[in-house]
Amino acid sequence: MKKFAFAVLAATFATCLSAAVVQAAPDAKLRAMLPAAIQQSNVVNVGTDPHNPPYSFYDTDNTTMIGMEHDIADEMGKRLGVTFKWSTAEFASIITAVQAGRFDMGMSGFGDFLPREKVVDEVDYTMEGTGIIVADGNPHSVQKLSDACGLKAATVQGSVMLELLTKAAAACPKDKPLDISLFPTDDQSVLAVRSGRADLLMDTYGVAAYNLEHQPANAGGRKLELIKGKVYAAGYQAVLVSKSNPQLRDAIQATLQAMIADGSYDAIFKKWDLANNELKTITVNDAARFTDYLKLD
Repeated sequence: MKKFAFAVLAATFATCLSAAVVQAAPDAKLRAMLPAAIQQSNVVNVGTDPHNPPYSFYDTDNTTMIGMEHDIADEMGKRLGVTFKWSTAEFASIITAVQAGRFDMGMSGFGDFLPREKVVDEVDYTMEGTGIIVADGNPHSVQKLSDACGLKAATVQGSVMLELLTKAAAACPKDKPLDISLFPTDDQSVLAVRSGRADLLMDTYGVAAYNLEHQPANAGGRKLELIKGKVYAAGYQAVLVSKSNPQLRDAIQATLQAMIADGSYDAIFKKWDLANNELKTITVNDAARFTDYLKLD
């Protein structure tokens, strides 16, 4: 569900996390599934918020976007004979932009949830969950969300983390309220905890584990730690496509399934240390399998 301001390590990660990816050529059957307009332009416009390593984030030049989602899109592009053109946007605005046709799809650590399925189609391509992140040493002894009562939390606008924290806040006693501060990007919520302006934040579990394992000593402020083993909102992450564009939805689903079959999907997940998040079958709008995703403690 975003960048822990660790772009300084991105080039090292990209070099060290090497994996052999199947070299694919355009597949006529998959390409024929695409909408005619995309077959003519050979471009799929993608909206992302590149503050979400290892899914989507900036390389050390602070311009080039890299990450697992970009590798997945590159491999899909080889099979479909198209280029995935990435544009940045605030996380909370991408769904509306997909609905309006400004982006053909959104790919930015989006969870597949039933309310979202009502407004966009979701092609489920990985599993994820949400974890709690606190200052190193866990000074407030937070082990679960109910322990956050009386503290300050930072989170991203329009995210499932906000839903979880809002629900947790509603359960806090009046004399120990949970104060929630909203930020447009994840790196800003991280800085709030690093600087001491917030006591905790929530983020995608795999993203947090990846980044906190590699956090640099000179990041500034307090180091952070992930509350291990406590996962909320477990479910799918998905590619978002407009409900008016079922051809693109089906082409993406079929292409991802082909990548599972030929091993390129597995190679990309292993490259980014996300093998535990892999799926065997690519589904569409399958959030009903996780109807209790907002369950708390």
